[in-house]
Amino acid sequence: MNSFSNAHWIAVGRRAGRDAVLFLMGYAVAVLVRFDGFERVQDFAVPVLLGLCGFLIFTYIFGLFSIEARGRERFLAHALLLVGAFVAAFLIITLVGYVDFTSRVGRGVMALGVAFTLPPLLLHHWLMFNKHRLAPIRVAIVAESPAELEEYRRLKEMNPRGVEIVGRIGVTNTETGADHLGRIRHASVLLNRHRIDRIAYAESRMQDSASRPYLRRLRYSGIPCVPLITFCEQYLEYVPLHLVTGQWFILSENTSRGLYFRKLKRSFDILTSLSLLVLLSPALLFGVALVKFFSPEGPLFFRQERVGRFGRKFQILKLRSMRTDAEKDGPKWSSASGDSRVFPGGALLRRFRIDEIPQLLNILRGDMSFVGPRPEQPAFVEKLAKTIPYYEERHMIPPGLTGWAQVCYPYGANVEDARCKLEYDLYYLKHAGVVFDLLILLDTVRVVLMGGLKPKESRPRYAADMTARAASSKEPITVSTRVTRAA
Repeated sequence: MNSFSNAHWIAVGRRAGRDAVLFLMGYAVAVLVRFDGFERVQDFAVPVLLGLCGFLIFTYIFGLFSIEARGRERFLAHALLLVGAFVAAFLIITLVGYVDFTSRVGRGVMALGVAFTLPPLLLHHWLMFNKHRLAPIRVAIVAESPAELEEYRRLKEMNPRGVEIVGRIGVTNTETGADHLGRIRHASVLLNRHRIDRIAYAESRMQDSASRPYLRRLRYSGIPCVPLITFCEQYLEYVPLHLVTGQWFILSENTSRGLYFRKLKRSFDILTSLSLLVLLSPALLFGVALVKFFSPEGPLFFRQERVGRFGRKFQILKLRSMRTDAEKDGPKWSSASGDSRVFPGGALLRRFRIDEIPQLLNILRGDMSFVGPRPEQPAFVEKLAKTIPYYEERHMIPPGLTGWAQVCYPYGANVEDARCKLEYDLYYLKHAGVVFDLLILLDTVRVVLMGGLKPKESRPRYAADMTARAASSKEPITVSTRVTRAA
């Protein structure tokens, strides 16, 4: 499946589209009020359209279209970020007028534009922000077996934003309870009675003769009826690993993406890496100065073996951010903070991703892409592949400088973090495409400006009970095999 058709991304597109309409209508009304007509609209078209583009880009970078992925913060913080995006648009419109004076938007139109545009935008975002309370998606879960009841309990406790778990639907039993809505054979009645928008079920239910006919009847009647793993993809934007099956991999790759990976993605990588090497050269020089100042005794750059597409190994290039004796006891998985092996200037390099800039050369050589799973050391890959199911699937596509896991989940330092990141990588594996890659790059800008994701900013987790493996999975990954010096 290479479509960009899941519910969340459709919602993001609609929200951005409504913002665009409100923005343009506000300035159109401003011109109408100021000049008693639309005769001069064409004079202001270019700066207003460029301002709109800037507004939408900044609004997305600030995460204001992805309401479900944001925390439960108050609307005031959301509104302040929206005003910041609007100020950026205001400055763009003003600067364009100074570049081309014939298209300069006068102070009267600018003032009226703010008055007619900002309040409707704030109202629109207030409605978006509170949609999970005002009009959530009402979902019922088919749950009768112990395993299904456990999945139902997890989703109910997680309480995904924008979704209301109405209750559960049985198959053969006649039990009662506050959350038991009825039996699957009465689903058409239950949908109307409880105003259910969607039904989710375990994939095994399609092999059950007692429930399959009713589920198929619902789907052919136009009722959204999806497996739990699809529901999680749509509303959580990752693939819970404990729900993944071999069948899911087969169904998720029903179209060839050779053109995208070999042609479009590669062309974009070459052009963009060349441009960024020029644009980021001041930051790279600043990073070089930090390394030389804080750790002059060691090399400026380091090379380290990583695993690329289809398991092919390559040498990754980065600015050195650790002491020269960082791996005297063997390689360890680094963390975002609190790593004693990182020298002071190296911590700054890591926080703002300056140490990653030399990897643009890896992209030019074809070892990596801009967007994809992060490449790991062979020793770590070997251990993780034995511990985490389907881990090697992430090597089916080129590794990336940034990726969906990197912009959604903080630095990982143990097996459980690697498992969580794999869930995001599998989501990207299924949905990779031009639009998704561009949005990930915009998300990366936000993460870099924020100085990296913090643990509390990661998205809500839905996973199997970790109790049995908690003791081992939370320990840092270390291996005895000696490899080249760490970052």
